[in-house]
Amino acid sequence: MEKGFYSGANDYVTKPIDSSELRSRVNALTEVKKSARERLRMESAWLQAQIQPHFLFNTLNAIMDLSEFDIERMQKLLNAFSDVLRSKFDFKNVDDFVPVESELSLVRSYLYIQKERFGDRLEVVWEVDEDLQFMIPALSLQPLVENAITHGIMKQESSGKITIRIHNRDTSAEISVADDGVGITNDVLQHIRKRKQASESGVGLLNINLRLLRLYGKGLEVSSTPGVGTIISFTVSKSEA
Repeated sequence: MEKGFYSGANDYVTKPIDSSELRSRVNALTEVKKSARERLRMESAWLQAQIQPHFLFNTLNAIMDLSEFDIERMQKLLNAFSDVLRSKFDFKNVDDFVPVESELSLVRSYLYIQKERFGDRLEVVWEVDEDLQFMIPALSLQPLVENAITHGIMKQESSGKITIRIHNRDTSAEISVADDGVGITNDVLQHIRKRKQASESGVGLLNINLRLLRLYGKGLEVSSTPGVGTIISFTVSKSEA
């Protein structure tokens, strides 16, 4: 019995096998698995729905403004906006992993929109290794970038910088998003570490943290100093997907 559970078994029956007991145990295990999958799907779907109304309205306003004097820029902005919406509402992605390049494509489209809106107020730095051939949980990077800009950089009057880093390791990859914005308060950080919902800026982080804990056994690493900035990082195993 011990060897069975150690090898990955979820339950056991002894001989002689009673058919009704076997069916009951199989049904119970199946329901637990279905419930776990549904919980993941719902949490991922909830995260996908976190397109803030002001982001939609402000982007549409920017598109309309550009239509008055620069059709080419308007078309590029509209294409980037379509890419973001398509990725956010593509429910084929909610149950599994996606190629890291797919998540990066979403991040690039989102950043293109924000650069069009904020111009020189937002500086973007990429420190990404080449030949990234691994999978990551869907919608695990873009919300961190959005959080850094919305709740970090744009909460201050001066301009700000966001840095996206992805570094390959032998069996894993290290991913981080750093900004020099207003920082995260200790109250929000404590809620994330205790896996409880906090303020608006902590909800998306909490969701990603819980998903990473379930998938890898290790969640987000958050380092933040109010008035200085924030670094949020996580590690993915290349073998898990």
